[in-house]
Amino acid sequence: MSDKPFFSIIIPVFNSAATLSNALGSILSQTFTNYEVIIIDGLSTDNTMSIINSHVKDLPLKYLTEPDKGIYDAMNKGIKLAEGGWLYFMGGDDILYDTRVLSTIHLELSNKPCHLIYGNVIGQLSNTKYAYDTVDKVLTEGLHHQSAFYKRDLFDELGTYNNSFKIAADYHFTLKVFVSKLYKTQYANIDTCIYGESGFSSHNYDYRFYSYHYRFLSKNNAVKQTGVFQKCLDDSVYCCLYLAMNKTDLLFAWQNLLFYLFQKNAFTFKYRIKKGLQMLRWSILSSK
Repeated sequence: MSDKPFFSIIIPVFNSAATLSNALGSILSQTFTNYEVIIIDGLSTDNTMSIINSHVKDLPLKYLTEPDKGIYDAMNKGIKLAEGGWLYFMGGDDILYDTRVLSTIHLELSNKPCHLIYGNVIGQLSNTKYAYDTVDKVLTEGLHHQSAFYKRDLFDELGTYNNSFKIAADYHFTLKVFVSKLYKTQYANIDTCIYGESGFSSHNYDYRFYSYHYRFLSKNNAVKQTGVFQKCLDDSVYCCLYLAMNKTDLLFAWQNLLFYLFQKNAFTFKYRIKKGLQMLRWSILSSK
C-alpha cells in the first residue's frame, strides 16, 4: 500500500487570519483522513502564520511562506509540494460543505474512474448554488475551482496554471482537460464547498482570458452553433475592445480580434464589433 496521501488540499493565503481557522476546521472534521494540507502564504502581515502553526499538530500540514506573484503562482508552488494522487484547491475563506465531502468524492472515484471530478459550490454571502452539470455549461460559463478535484497527472501532462491570466487561470486549465479526448471528466451531484465571495476573483474580471475564451474553444473544436456559444463570441469581442480601449495587452487583444475576423461567421463580425462597443459604452456609463 502506498504511503502517499490520496488528496492534497492546497490553500493559498494572504492575511487570512479572520477565516483560516474555519477553513482548516472543515478539513479536520472530515471522516476521510488520508489527505495532506499544503498552505502557501504570501508573507501575511496579520496572524495567519500563528493560526497555521497552531494547526501543525492537528493536521498533516506543511506550509511555505514567501513572496509570490499572485494566487496562481502560489497554487503552482503548492502543486510542486503535493504528494497526493488527487489535488484540491480551496481558499483561506472557504469551508468544505460537510464532514463527508472527501469520503464521498473518494467513493465516487472508486466507482467511476476519471481524471477530473467536480460537484457544486455555494456562495457564502449570496447563498447561490452553482451546479455546472453539463459540459456546455462548463465550456461557456466557467467552473469554480472549489468544486473540482484534479488527478495529479493532469498537471504533469498539461503544465501548471498560466500566470498571465490573473483571475481565470484555473478555468483555463480546466478547459484544457474538458476539450481533450485523452481525459475523462465526471460530474457528481455533490455539494463540495461553501466558498468565500469576498476574494479578489469575486470582484474582478479576467478580461485578458475572456478575450481569448472563444478563440480557445474554436481552436480546440469545442464551439457548437448554439445561442450560448454566440454569446461567448460576443463576450470575447467585447473583452478585446475593452483591453484595446484601456491599452492593456494590446497585442494579445488584436491577435484575438483578427482571429475572430477570419472565422466562418466573419460576415457577422461588424455586428459583433458594434454590439461590443455598445456593451463597452454601457459599462462606462454605468460605472460613473
